[in-house]
Amino acid sequence: MTRLGVSDSVFLGGNPPLQPMVSISNGNVDSPGGGGGSNAFPFNVTTQDPIFKNPTAWTWNLTLERELPFKTTVEVGYVGRRGLRGQRERNINQLQPGTIQANPGINPDFLRPYKGFGPIRVTNNDANSIYHGLQVGVNRRFSGGFSYGVAYTLGKSSDDGSAQRDIIPNAFDRSTLWGPSDYDNRHTMVLNYIYELPWHRDQSTLAGKVIGGWQITGVAQFQTGTPVTIAPGTDFAGVGSGSGPQIYNVNGDFKLSRSEQKFSLVSGDQNFWFRTKNTDGSNVFTAPAAGTFTTQRNRNIIYQPGFQNWNAGIFKTYKFTETQSIQFRFEAFNWINHPNLGGENGGGVERSPTSGNFGKVSGKGGERRLQFSLRYSF
Repeated sequence: MTRLGVSDSVFLGGNPPLQPMVSISNGNVDSPGGGGGSNAFPFNVTTQDPIFKNPTAWTWNLTLERELPFKTTVEVGYVGRRGLRGQRERNINQLQPGTIQANPGINPDFLRPYKGFGPIRVTNNDANSIYHGLQVGVNRRFSGGFSYGVAYTLGKSSDDGSAQRDIIPNAFDRSTLWGPSDYDNRHTMVLNYIYELPWHRDQSTLAGKVIGGWQITGVAQFQTGTPVTIAPGTDFAGVGSGSGPQIYNVNGDFKLSRSEQKFSLVSGDQNFWFRTKNTDGSNVFTAPAAGTFTTQRNRNIIYQPGFQNWNAGIFKTYKFTETQSIQFRFEAFNWINHPNLGGENGGGVERSPTSGNFGKVSGKGGERRLQFSLRYSF
């Protein structure tokens, strides 16, 4: 990790009272500050912790490589990374849990620790992360008109804050946040190949120039999905606005087997990706008791659908001189027309318990696309 040049949440000159501003559309000239667009108290403030240590990362790896017959090499490696003091935010003007429930009808801003202010969002360098990855690669160098490569990674990334804008839900306790990173991806595999068709490979002959020189290339990628958290944004803890989404409790087994998941996406089908109801009809995901946060570690426990993509191309180059040529290209993207649940790159699971589609896949993507082109090089 490197020292931050500018933290875009810490433009301190833009905080009140230096640069508070308001934009009014279709207002009243006799009362330019009136109406819903008025710049009223309390102010919301963004700031930075005065003890702002530099982020640090430690990395280590071990790789073994072996050459095999048929011009093929194999690599097996382990990669580890420990991140310290990553960036995230917390609201230091957060109410104590249960304050709103104990003071019904009172404006929460009148109860905050720093009077006269709304949320005070402080940027801190206090998040931590760890990554472990097994990497396997098999490659054959181009020879005899053929080459290929296979790369596979089994990885696991965990942290208690994945991004600069992550806000700690409970400013007084972050112990339940440790879990899979937002970008945690357990399995990734990429295949690539180039095959030169065997007829008339000699480009010095007329036949080779006219009907030879065809190549087939392809890249295929397979990747599991990234995790999400069931945190609808309801303030059941009673701490006021300005903090991160509050996480639900889990009361049962939300995992569905492959045979229980339905993916046809036809109207009327359930197409659930994870279980939302127990066998007795009770909800798997429930809000903690009013005035409390969850004590479970439920951050990023549900993994969304992954995706796969198959791309292939056929190429033929016609050379006129040493410096001039025309290349014909026919390319097919996702040529097997495999649908990716949740969209082009996977994901897309509804995770709001208040939605009628909670637990369902929201769509699909990745339709086949064909492309023809001619490229003139000189």
